[in-house]
Amino acid sequence: MRRSMLFMPGNNAGMLLNADILGADAVILDLEDAVSPAEKDAARILVRNAIKTLGYQCEVCVRINSIDTAFWKRDLEAIMPLRPSLIMPPKISSAQDVLTVDAYMSQLEDALGMERNTVRLIPLIETALGVENAFAIAGSSPRRQWDYSSFCWAART
Repeated sequence: MRRSMLFMPGNNAGMLLNADILGADAVILDLEDAVSPAEKDAARILVRNAIKTLGYQCEVCVRINSIDTAFWKRDLEAIMPLRPSLIMPPKISSAQDVLTVDAYMSQLEDALGMERNTVRLIPLIETALGVENAFAIAGSSPRRQWDYSSFCWAART
């Protein structure tokens, strides 16, 4: 069961290095709000290398950039090969937003020879429209992390 999630800016090597020592159940390596546009590419490389080499002892989630930016596909291309536990797309306002991210993740999984739905989704609802569409968002993708089987697994551990 996930009790705490700690956001870490993806452009801060020191914070990434120590991300899991504070005892959080999950670390969220942030490529979005915590990173200025000029640092997006460097942060993506830093987060990729941190996941690859640091061996976090907790669940790893990567908050990608919003689908209304030019960055989100590059975020997924860099991160998906490392199989983080979760991808966190921000500013989700509709089920279609989730399906857009899900479809690209599936393309990447196929290209990488990964089983589909290996990496799960935990969409962020941050707008009034997202709240209005929350029920549709919650049921929009089979890779959502809040499904019954995930809950049962967490309850058994």
